[in-house]
Amino acid sequence: MNPPNIRFVSFASTMALAVGAAAGLAGCTVERAEANRTTGQGTLVARAAEPSSRVTVLGSGDPAELALTASQTFFSSAPVVVLAPAEDAVAQGVAEVAAVQLAGPVLLVGGSISGDGLRRELARLGTVAVVDVREDALPPGQRADSGADATGPAAGADDAPLPDASSPLDVPDDVEHVRLDPDALTPSGELDQRDLGRVLDALPARGEPDVLTEVLVLTEAEGDEPAAVATARAAGAVPLEVPTGDPRATSEVVEAISSAKALAVVGIGAGFGTSEQLGWRIAAAETGTVLANGTQLAFAQGTRYVVVGADDVTGAAGLVDGGAAAADRAVAAAERFAAQDADAVTVPVLEVGATRVSSLAGEDGDYSAETVPDALLPVLEAASGADVPVLLRLEPGTGTFDEQVAEYADLLARPDVGVVLDARGRYVDGRRSGVVEPAEVQAALDAVAATVREHGLPQKLVVLQTSDPAVARRGVRPAGGPPPAGAGRDTGDGEVALVVQPVGAGGYGARAQAWAELDALLDDVSPDGVRAAWTTGSSDPALDVAGVLALDPVPQYVAGR
Repeated sequence: MNPPNIRFVSFASTMALAVGAAAGLAGCTVERAEANRTTGQGTLVARAAEPSSRVTVLGSGDPAELALTASQTFFSSAPVVVLAPAEDAVAQGVAEVAAVQLAGPVLLVGGSISGDGLRRELARLGTVAVVDVREDALPPGQRADSGADATGPAAGADDAPLPDASSPLDVPDDVEHVRLDPDALTPSGELDQRDLGRVLDALPARGEPDVLTEVLVLTEAEGDEPAAVATARAAGAVPLEVPTGDPRATSEVVEAISSAKALAVVGIGAGFGTSEQLGWRIAAAETGTVLANGTQLAFAQGTRYVVVGADDVTGAAGLVDGGAAAADRAVAAAERFAAQDADAVTVPVLEVGATRVSSLAGEDGDYSAETVPDALLPVLEAASGADVPVLLRLEPGTGTFDEQVAEYADLLARPDVGVVLDARGRYVDGRRSGVVEPAEVQAALDAVAATVREHGLPQKLVVLQTSDPAVARRGVRPAGGPPPAGAGRDTGDGEVALVVQPVGAGGYGARAQAWAELDALLDDVSPDGVRAAWTTGSSDPALDVAGVLALDPVPQYVAGR
């Protein structure tokens, strides 16, 4: 995939194409769109539809239905429509190329769309001619009701009309029927110019298509959408392949979306989720801001985080020099891992204590000492200057995680700042209990997710530190399933990446066994959403690089004790 280097580039074809626009789906009408078929001089013109939504998803998993939806979305009128069998991939490939050349949509016949549905769409578009890409289709220039070749060679010639098989198209009698051979593509994937010339000669004269500009169409790497994408391109839209369905997942896609500054974006394929989900992800990608791993997803591209604590700097009012030194320690630890595992994208991280559990109730009575957010800025700036992300550790005392997340919302609005929820910092009846209800964890996740959406941020890293890893089962919803009792909602729509970090005591063997059990537990509970962390036996996570890399699977989050 080559991201565009300028805002938008018109496609070169036999008819000038600019960029198409997405429109909301409107019901078809059986009346022919006469008003949209011609200009004031009576010339037939294809017209792209006006966009009605900033971001839209066409998510049907049925190729024929998706093709029809794309036609309804991208065209208000189309004198020429290209048809191909729903079960013939070769013919569809030819139809897709022809559609872009002819500035008309592709519709798939013989599939889930009925003959009546086809006629209604042709009527809505004001279609006067169909280009039929089928082995049994009629040849160029031959009307469906005549049996005579109007413009082609005489019967008996080498390329005489092929006989129409027993499945003629169910189109109105006044719609011209033109054949395009399914073998019309050259080895380079272009239409053979002789075949294209015969089709153009057989079609009625048309004016330059009336297309829109600055609309981006996102496509999946593999899916049921090629015909729909061809329709979008025929209307002028610029396609951009998004391999995972999430536009935040690769630096190339983020850069392309940020550079495009599209007026409208349409995701074609079920992998893009809902229009709302794609909408906020597009907003994040448009900022162009990426995480330290080069993407907007915390664990993309085999990322591993190596985390060093920095409590010593915040204990002294967060001096810049102390923050820079702590960031340097994080970088050095990460470099030790990177030297032993070149395949991973290794990211140094600084964990900074923002709130600390206290034996004193304090003015707010929550037994948690909060650092003034502005006092943390020098540490954040020093870390940012070293390209080291920061995690703010919260120890809530008798307060709640979501309340403390709200206190540091301005700092969390920075793209390189995440949060650690330390369950050990919970006070109950004047002592540490280490127990946090799942609903409270969920409320904190929701608060972080809201910040991500509000500010168009990359995905946030959220770490739950606990001496009781079984909290993961109580507090995380199984992917695609109902939540466990009292667990609240799930981990969101991808705004946050949740890590569960066990912080119990024990030697390497005991910790390795506990970590393996936690990893298996999380894989069972939420195989696509929550990751297990490894906590080393010292404050320096790089003291046992070989031991960490020997674990199976190898942890993607490694933190010092």
